[in-house]
Amino acid sequence: MKRAAAIKKTQSGLSQAAAAESTPLWQLDIEELAGHNIEARGREEVNRLLSEGWILLHIYTLKYEENGVWRERPMAILGRPRKPTSPPER
Repeated sequence: MKRAAAIKKTQSGLSQAAAAESTPLWQLDIEELAGHNIEARGREEVNRLLSEGWILLHIYTLKYEENGVWRERPMAILGRPRKPTSPPER
């Protein structure tokens, strides 16, 4: 049962992302942007923001050098619309 709820939640998030993808960014009326690491704890924060109505705008890989070693970290950019979107179905 939990798996079905998780799949439904993911599909809802994907439909929001698809809607955001088809609309130019300047027409989304985004009030606030946030970038988050999507590894471990960061993923939990991103999921919380998505459940609050934020929109997933972009996912990318941050590449940086640390102590002479090149590292990669998956990142997400989310936007909070001015007008609240309908809450995801549960």
